[in-house]
Amino acid sequence: MTITTTMTPTTTFARVQNHFDRMLETSMNTAMLPIHSHRHGHVMPSLNVFEDDFTIFVEAELPGVPLDDVDVTVVGQQLTITGRRTLLVSDEAALIARERGSLKFQRTVMLSEPIVEDRINAVMRKGILIVSLPKATRVAHPRFRPMA
Repeated sequence: MTITTTMTPTTTFARVQNHFDRMLETSMNTAMLPIHSHRHGHVMPSLNVFEDDFTIFVEAELPGVPLDDVDVTVVGQQLTITGRRTLLVSDEAALIARERGSLKFQRTVMLSEPIVEDRINAVMRKGILIVSLPKATRVAHPRFRPMA
């Protein structure tokens, strides 16, 4: 008796495979490949997220991407970084090899706490996008004092 199983990739399976691929790439120290283009169409820049007492910092590796082509949005406690890298080749040039190309990317992370949205700052330094997100200060509630 032969049992045949056919698997169709689904979004969940593709996501698990992308996470597994990222683990392998990270464990092999692929620092030269900071933007991962998976065969399922997802492109995700590598991120570091850290914080101090007053600010949450997000660093994204975006080589070859100008800051003007990056969009940083925050909705609630969800940060999304989207953008594109456009590589232009002259029509007169004969392409010999192509390992880099134009691409679009998106990465979303949940923030550990609310931030002050109108004070977000983003800079690009040597291909690293650095986003500073000031934490929302907790408003001190005045203590109730009964009048004597």
